[in-house]
Amino acid sequence: MTKTEIKKHINKSVYAFVEALGYQISDDNDGSYVTFSKTNFKSYDDMIDYHRSSHHADVLKWACDESKTDAGKINEFVSVLKQDIKFKQAIMEGDVE
Repeated sequence: MTKTEIKKHINKSVYAFVEALGYQISDDNDGSYVTFSKTNFKSYDDMIDYHRSSHHADVLKWACDESKTDAGKINEFVSVLKQDIKFKQAIMEGDVE
């Protein structure tokens, strides 16, 4: 996989993961951030911002606990996914014994 293919794969996987958590995805087409929100959120401050190239979810310090917890889950999901991709690439290149 090329770097571009890896980034696209990670982002698509994250989008599927957050949809499974019950989030809606909002894209303002600027190419850098995507916003995840739930209909039951009381404030815009509870939304989760996801950076497409660094593959990191951020929330405000005063966001609700659910948003903070879910952002942590998203970041952990990305971490595991990156490790999996790295391992699969090592296997394909014959670097694993």
